[in-house]
This record gives sequence, structure tokens and C-alpha cells, in this order.
Amino acid sequence: MSEQIYLEKSLSVAVYPPLKRALGVVDTTLPMVAVDAGCGAGRDALFMVEHGYTVHAYDKSDAAIARLEEVGERYIHQTLFPKVSCFEQFVYPRTALINACSSLFFCDPGLFASAWQNLTRSLLKGGVFCGHFMGPDDSWAKMGRGDLSIHTYSDIQALFKDAFRVIDIIEHNTQGKTLLGKPKQWHIYAVVAQKVI
Repeated sequence: MSEQIYLEKSLSVAVYPPLKRALGVVDTTLPMVAVDAGCGAGRDALFMVEHGYTVHAYDKSDAAIARLEEVGERYIHQTLFPKVSCFEQFVYPRTALINACSSLFFCDPGLFASAWQNLTRSLLKGGVFCGHFMGPDDSWAKMGRGDLSIHTYSDIQALFKDAFRVIDIIEHNTQGKTLLGKPKQWHIYAVVAQKVI
């Protein structure tokens, strides 16, 4: 039940600024193909579709993909291609834009390196990555769950140092709430970076 509530609340939240920023810097000569990694109910996927992109959206949750298929019904198999999958198994198309807002930290840390390689390899030169990384001060990170990928600022710099021009790394380290209303310390890095090789 809480997953359904979360999915509904996620659809009513404003699109994150990193995605809007990414749309403004992506090379417009590239094919308008995008991926929404860990798409949830599809707020960002629909935003990209409405901006002219063909979007391949995936999430490991059956319920999330089912909800996306409902809200994006008019686009299905035309410009929106939802799929139940996970970071390490998804087969990426060659793409101009990859969105991973509030999702990548749910990648199994033992599989993150290969998942990240697959993700970045699919991005065309001039294409843009936008997404969030969880920092070590986040209350979920401090729980020692073992199932979250946690990154320091220097870790993130290392991920982007060779193949990307980093446009923004904005750190958010603040007390807030989850979409379900639970208090939480958020420590998140919002990244926008353009592939240069």
C-alpha cells in the first residue's frame, strides 16, 4: 500500500531542476532518444516525452511500471517504452539524455561499477547525464543497510573525470521529509554532466 501512495505522490512533485537544466545543454543535433533510469511512476519520463524525446524508461518495480503505463498510455510503444528492469541488467539504446533522478543510489553497491559503465557507454558524445548521488551524511547511508550506493564528492568527481564535462554538482545536505512524510536527513549531490568523448 505504501508503494502505491509513494507512486501517486511522486507524480505530483515538480520535475527536478537538474533535468530541466540537462534539456537546455544537450546537443540538439543528436537523435532525441532518452533513458529514464529508475523511472518510478514516470513523472520525468513523461516530461521528456512531452519535450519531443523517445524515452526508454525502466524500474525494478512492477507497480511503478504499471502506473507509468497507465499515466502514459497515449505514448506507449510510440515515444514511450517502459520496462521492468534494474540498473545492472537494462540494455541501453544509444542515447542523448540519461535521467537518474533519485534512483542511482538504489543500485547494489557491488554492481554499481558495471552498471555505471553500461549507462555511460550508451551516452552519445554531446549527450547529457543528469541525476542524484547519495552522500555519506544521508540518514539512510548512516543506517549501514549495505544495499545503497553511497558516494563522496571526490567519488563523484572520479566518475566523471575522463569522459565528461561537469556542468553542475550541487550538494544538498539538509533535514527534510520523504514523500511518505517521514523525517529524514537528505545528503544528495545533483549532477548534470555532458559527454565529451
